[in-house]
Amino acid sequence: MSKKIVKGHMKHAVAVLLTAVILLASALTAYAEPILGYNSAVLLTKDGKAFDYREAAGQNLYEYDTLQGACANSGYGYFTLYNRNRENCRIVKVDLSSLNVVKVSAPLPIYHGNNLTYNTKKNLILATCCEVKTKRAVFIDPETLTVVSRKDIKLKRSKKIPKSVAKGFKGFTAIAYNEKHDCYVGRLRKNNNVIILDGNLNPVKYVKLKGKRTYLLSQGMESVGDYIYDVRSFKGKHKYNVATIHNMNGSYVGKLLLPYAQNPGIEVECIFHDGDSFYAGFYYTTSQKHDYKKYHVIRNNYIYKLNTD
Repeated sequence: MSKKIVKGHMKHAVAVLLTAVILLASALTAYAEPILGYNSAVLLTKDGKAFDYREAAGQNLYEYDTLQGACANSGYGYFTLYNRNRENCRIVKVDLSSLNVVKVSAPLPIYHGNNLTYNTKKNLILATCCEVKTKRAVFIDPETLTVVSRKDIKLKRSKKIPKSVAKGFKGFTAIAYNEKHDCYVGRLRKNNNVIILDGNLNPVKYVKLKGKRTYLLSQGMESVGDYIYDVRSFKGKHKYNVATIHNMNGSYVGKLLLPYAQNPGIEVECIFHDGDSFYAGFYYTTSQKHDYKKYHVIRNNYIYKLNTD
């Protein structure tokens, strides 16, 4: 091989390495500060109308029709469609640039599917079952949308986990993967505080989230950089949607008010990010009290992109 060719290969390798270093630095500094607001919330639309991935995925109303958890990675979004009659979900994979549906999973044993999170180190989706008797995390392949493995999470009393918390453990309503710290943040069903788990879902410590709004309904979670985003929707007379923000030690940092803030019947289900882009997913129904077919209830699933620049 000539010296010119070798020199060319070396230049190319250096360029690739520098690009990788820049991307890594960008990933590590992304969201160094908490997202407390946004310049605009843009509804994702296709062909001149609001994009509802349930319709695009060919799923019928009153079957697999309701958004619960969502996550994203490398330009693809993954969205649950909950079937309240069968108590399971399908996952719909969507190209976020074209809004084309890439794949729809078979029914998956993830019960309510209240939260999805993407483990970028393992390249797997984790689903939270959100069911009282099931303290289980389900791992899903992002290409095939099939279950790869399951793990039952157990809490044992330790210096970092109080006896009362371990004894009263009734599972998680949401779990979010934090790429920076290679850990998970799990919100406890019983008291809405969190357990920090390592990258293999082994409990590490118990953290109290200070300044929570306990009268709001717990939805999904997100954890980016050094922050935890605890997603909550309206409940009763409190008709707004919000993500309360805490640092990894549980100190209250602030809150992110989300679109549809004053509208009953429209609840935020999740927020999620892909690189530097933040999204919020909403479920819209005409009635919370009469949510069944004879009342001709609307069940729409809308995704907003939050422009934070």
